[in-house]
Amino acid sequence: MSPFGSKLFQVLVVLVGTFLLFRFGIQPPAPWSVITLYMGVVLLALLVYVSSDGDSWRAFVAPLRALLVDDSLMPIRVVLMIVLPLCLGYYAYTRAAATVEAPPELRAVHPAPPASISFRGKTVDVQGLDNPLRKDQANFKKHVAEGGVIYVKNCMYCHGDNLDGAGHFAHAFNPPPANFTDPGTIAMLQEAYLFWRIAKGGPGLPKEATPWNSVMPAWEARLGEEEIWKVILYLYDATGYQPRRWEEGGEHKHSRLPSPVRLAGLPGLERLAPRAAEAQPAGDPAQGKAVYEKKCMLCHGDKGDGAGPGASLLDPRPRDFTKGKFKIRGSASGQAPTDADLFRIISEGMPGTSMPGWKVLPERDRWSLVAYLKTFAPDAFKEAPKLAVLPKEVASSKESLARGKEMFEAIECNKCHGAGGRGDGPSAPELKDDWEQPVRAANLTKPWNFRGGSGTRDVATRLATGLMGTPMPTFIDSVEKPEDIWHVANYVTSLGQDKPPFATMLTVRSAAGSIPDDPAAPFWAQQPASAFPLAGQVIVDPRNFNPSIDMITVRAVYTDTEIAFHLTWDDPTKSAPDAKARTFADQIALQFAARPAEGNERPYVLMGDGANPAYLLRWASDAGVGEANASGLWKLTPQAGEAVQAKGTAVFADGQYRLVIKRPRVTKDPGDPEFPVGRFLSISFMAWDGGAGETESKMSFSSWYYLRLEEPGSTQPYVVPPLVILVTVALELAVVRRARRRAQGG
Repeated sequence: MSPFGSKLFQVLVVLVGTFLLFRFGIQPPAPWSVITLYMGVVLLALLVYVSSDGDSWRAFVAPLRALLVDDSLMPIRVVLMIVLPLCLGYYAYTRAAATVEAPPELRAVHPAPPASISFRGKTVDVQGLDNPLRKDQANFKKHVAEGGVIYVKNCMYCHGDNLDGAGHFAHAFNPPPANFTDPGTIAMLQEAYLFWRIAKGGPGLPKEATPWNSVMPAWEARLGEEEIWKVILYLYDATGYQPRRWEEGGEHKHSRLPSPVRLAGLPGLERLAPRAAEAQPAGDPAQGKAVYEKKCMLCHGDKGDGAGPGASLLDPRPRDFTKGKFKIRGSASGQAPTDADLFRIISEGMPGTSMPGWKVLPERDRWSLVAYLKTFAPDAFKEAPKLAVLPKEVASSKESLARGKEMFEAIECNKCHGAGGRGDGPSAPELKDDWEQPVRAANLTKPWNFRGGSGTRDVATRLATGLMGTPMPTFIDSVEKPEDIWHVANYVTSLGQDKPPFATMLTVRSAAGSIPDDPAAPFWAQQPASAFPLAGQVIVDPRNFNPSIDMITVRAVYTDTEIAFHLTWDDPTKSAPDAKARTFADQIALQFAARPAEGNERPYVLMGDGANPAYLLRWASDAGVGEANASGLWKLTPQAGEAVQAKGTAVFADGQYRLVIKRPRVTKDPGDPEFPVGRFLSISFMAWDGGAGETESKMSFSSWYYLRLEEPGSTQPYVVPPLVILVTVALELAVVRRARRRAQGG
């Protein structure tokens, strides 16, 4: 019989086919634990099938016996006897050397709402509750519009202009904000559920399935009952969904699907719209106006003057289209942008601002927006703009970078952007735009925040055209030779670093001997770095809509007695308190759960509350290192005297702080956390740029992340795999020897 017709071959085909189906044929992909479970069930079923009778079993094992005893199959047997131990040894190595991963967040499914909640001192029955404003059809559109204004002022920075959970600060939160356009979110919920979640936020989540990691604030402190219902109306109207409805007795009905008209406009389907022709289409201003009123007006205003309902809370403020001044252009200096320029900005957005990319809109809508935006400043667009003419491109080289650095200083780029490009030049604090609004010099080391692109050609274009309405002029006439534009662009590009992958866990390594206090010591460069994103605090007043510090890099080590953190962050100025200049001390804080021994439930990320306090390890440029216990935002109890056992050293250079901060792993204070080896603890970060007016609640912060002290180095990865290989080879030889003896004896 051909081996391809044997029962063994059939079993292998079924196993491989089943694995491929489970691994690649199921969307979303099934977890490995589920695949392993199902494969085990399939294997057992196949073994039952081939062992149903003696003949079937003998037919199944016949190819295996032949492989063990048939001399003609010796080459195959030798190959398998080599490959199998190596595969098992490699598997043993991957298991022994596997890094510990942070536990998954458990917010896949929220718990059921309570029967009732307390809202501003009164009891609200959630069970069976309907949105009272939905019955007011005469004022329905008005309620929706007012809900949109509330959303822009309070929710947009996290949940996004497009309600897709991709707001300006969304990248800094783990897990990310809810995506309301996903049919698995609000379309599956009653409005009463949303009222509960908006009113109570992260602090109002129950203890089931902890640890919750929601930064969602309790909006009952800021929004009234009717305002919350208006926001809920807006969420459903803007996404096209209908809420689930209650049956009699408080049960719910399944939500109706979105109507075909609204479904056609959902972001996920709009991406599938036919691509525009290669030729630039002519936009329809009337259609553009309809899109503008729905997507743009709340920020840019109905007159296009940048004075929409949400404008006062946005920093930088929305563009005033009536002035005809646009930053990002491929046109010559002083010229209006081309239609392609406007289309690009609409599509890609403006990094570092609240302006998102609108690629979710069909291309025809974006071109129509271009046509409508031009109507706000018709004089600026009377004539077709002249395109900027760049000199012949010069490739980056050692010589080009040297010349670029020379010209960078000669045309005084360093006065704003600083010697190292971190936006810390001496002129940076006084920069203002044409509307007398403060502006920041770009941090050239973070190209992912560049507006208008971070490629060398993009940078060269900005140098040649300038940024209209800002202190950034054109340099085409300032350089000694036209090609110097490319040398400077090459140098600026060389200052940038790749955007680091953001960590979900801070691994603390074991260190032998003393830990250096000097942040510049070579010891720290040898430790692995973890980058954590920071977001502006927009939950409580005063809010911070344009934070100066958006990332912090952390290294950490421990000994038997102490734990140390090395922190690096960009800050354009070394600040000291100055009441007249309204500047404050620069600060950084590490936040921990004060009672980690009671489980992984975390305090609310803004310094906890009375039931779940937090512990802060703080540093300030004017006061050094301190410790404090917190039971809510700024409900701080600073530690004093001998209770303060932390110490630290900070250095500031070239627009960057480096800080080493230490404390004992165990203290006598019951309010201080301990740092045991091998346990998952919680950590978060806060930062203040005092020179940017950041103080108290006006700050940057992160969501909670995990911290774990790594066990000292183990020899398992180097001992276990060889043992597995040796044992496997020995078993193989024993099996082959036994099978051949039985064959000869038979």
